[in-house]
Amino acid sequence: MTDPSRENDLISEFSELVSDDTLPESGDQFMAKVSAMVDHFYGTGEFKVAEDALKGGDKALAMDSHLYYVMFWRMFDKTPASMMQDFAINLRRVLAKKVFKSVGEGVTIHHGVLFNSGKNITIGDGVFLNRNVMLDDRGPVIIDDYTGLAAGAIIETHSHIMDDFNEPILYGGRLAHTTKIGGAGLIGYNAVVLAGVTVGYRAIVASNSVVTKDVPDYHVVGGVPAKSIKVIAPEQD
Repeated sequence: MTDPSRENDLISEFSELVSDDTLPESGDQFMAKVSAMVDHFYGTGEFKVAEDALKGGDKALAMDSHLYYVMFWRMFDKTPASMMQDFAINLRRVLAKKVFKSVGEGVTIHHGVLFNSGKNITIGDGVFLNRNVMLDDRGPVIIDDYTGLAAGAIIETHSHIMDDFNEPILYGGRLAHTTKIGGAGLIGYNAVVLAGVTVGYRAIVASNSVVTKDVPDYHVVGGVPAKSIKVIAPEQD
């Protein structure tokens, strides 16, 4: 998107400062140049997209997104303003409508929520994403109305290609899947929902669990791998 010389020059300068052990006396000047680079991004939208070392389509995914808005979101979340909840939540609601494939009304998104591009994320009305949630949207992520994701929850949509023995698994590429979280449910603290899983309506995933297969409606699951603990369903007349 832009001439990479700005970034390359800064990396070369930084390498010399560290090699010569002169960073302690020049660190403030170097960081001023880094800040100027960030200001240039804010003012122009120019940004160098990293090469895709892991054959996961990351560069193509980034280029196909609203990259400026994605990066603005990430940078905003590193500022003190991101902790001013009323302001920050409303700002993210505006960004989400630009970045995500679809977003409902009344969503709450706290600081540190990460995603790849946003273009494969669909979230419904009243969805609550707590701090440091990770939405891996290499494939489609669908979160239905009034579901909450606790802090640190991870929703995965990709798996690694493991049968190409000419490559290490890490560099063999990725496969995308659709992961869906049903409405009115809860995904607990630091829980992980793996790629291709569907979590049902009003289902609960306990904290620190790893969900490897579909969860039926009204089920509470927990553990590694997660298993059904109990069912909380309305009584039948």
